[in-house]
Amino acid sequence: MIVTQITELPGGRRRIRLSDDSLITLYKGELKELNIRQDEELSDETYHKIMTQILPRRAKLRGLNLLQKRSYTEYQIRQKLIEGDYPEDIIDQAIEYIKDMRCLDDYGYCKSYIQYYSSSKSIRRLTDDLRQKGVDRDIIERALKSVMADGDLTDEEELIRKLMLKRHYDRDSATYEDKQKLKAYLYGKGFDMDTINRCI
Repeated sequence: MIVTQITELPGGRRRIRLSDDSLITLYKGELKELNIRQDEELSDETYHKIMTQILPRRAKLRGLNLLQKRSYTEYQIRQKLIEGDYPEDIIDQAIEYIKDMRCLDDYGYCKSYIQYYSSSKSIRRLTDDLRQKGVDRDIIERALKSVMADGDLTDEEELIRKLMLKRHYDRDSATYEDKQKLKAYLYGKGFDMDTINRCI
């Protein structure tokens, strides 16, 4: 394969485009060490070294470093690695490695997320948030059931009453317009209308 383009990226990285239109991102020093130049042939030996040694190791370290700072879902780690131009098979290897290290666990992530945010978010909002983070619906449902069974899930009616207090809503003096505004606010927070009506 021919190196058709080398683009400078922040942090001393270089994005290499090959003649088959695939992309590889390496550091400037690695290009020098591997003798990679634009418009020149990339030897099979060098390509093999990049794909079997350099990139797999870096993808695993990148994933682990991200998880040292905060929790991520599998989908989020995958997206970060895609942004780094890692090939799909190397991303798959890195994800499996991180899972084997017990550092990546969507079910555990869901449980922690639900326990932490259930005092301020509806179940529907929690579910929507986790779906946006790329978590499978069945994992979310299992985590919800587990948190409910542990008694760690805030009752939605109790949560609505807290939000009503926070908004200084007085049921006795509230006008029709006040009620409608509060209903719209709570519905926007993800609560179903039956639960809202019971509380208002």
